[in-house]
Amino acid sequence: MRVMTWNLQGRVGQWEARHHAIEKVLHDAQPDVVMLQESWVEPDGKAQAHVLAEHLGMFAVTAFELAGFDRYPQAPYWVVNAILTRWPSQILRAVPLNDENGVSTWRHVLIASVTRPDENGGPFVAAGTHLEHGLERTLTRSAQMAHLLAEVSNAVSPRGAWRDELPALVAGDFNAVPWSDEIRRATGASTPFIPGFVLVDAWDACGNLSRGDTWSSANPLVPRRAVHPNRRLDYITTTFPRRRNCGSFQSCELGGLTPIDDIQPSDHYAVLAEVTI
Repeated sequence: MRVMTWNLQGRVGQWEARHHAIEKVLHDAQPDVVMLQESWVEPDGKAQAHVLAEHLGMFAVTAFELAGFDRYPQAPYWVVNAILTRWPSQILRAVPLNDENGVSTWRHVLIASVTRPDENGGPFVAAGTHLEHGLERTLTRSAQMAHLLAEVSNAVSPRGAWRDELPALVAGDFNAVPWSDEIRRATGASTPFIPGFVLVDAWDACGNLSRGDTWSSANPLVPRRAVHPNRRLDYITTTFPRRRNCGSFQSCELGGLTPIDDIQPSDHYAVLAEVTI
């Protein structure tokens, strides 16, 4: 299975031209599952994810219900998480993530059940998220990650029988570097947020030797005076433990690196991985 995650940068700059460039990258990559962040939705329900899905022959779900139009009724659009899939899917949960004070934030996780046919491996869970940004916000991201993993672990198996189930795909813009507290705890390099339940990072699991920066000064859309421009912030992961012989990664690479017709698709590079589920 080919899995991609990509922060699409909402409607910043030449967003309409960027949309076409994004669509071209997705068309060429032929992913089976795509987690989207900063994917725009309009008050009437029109969504970038649905437009992409229609053109690419895929299905889409979005966290439209978590958009802020109730608080900002004049807003022409909002950005939310969305998931594109090769097979039909349905939303299990769209949950605002709590901060370190237990207060709900506008950051959220979108969890879907993907109804892949049994002959292709059967249904599985996919979750996309976008955590708090800011170099100093590790406490907030840690709390959000703990909440996210609680939701995902429950979606995989409410009884905690994770070894009996297919792993979930969990991907998105975590806004954290691999050596941060929140990523180390999420991947089991430090004390896990949930005892016995962690994430496997595709980039590391595939033995990539490069840093894999997805927010990079090589990208012309990254501000020249960005506080810290060269970081790996975007991840594709699977949950562990999981059913035997399921969830291993074969490859992981960056996408959306170069302009399409002189248009850089997004300020983030995409991550594309091949995984056995």
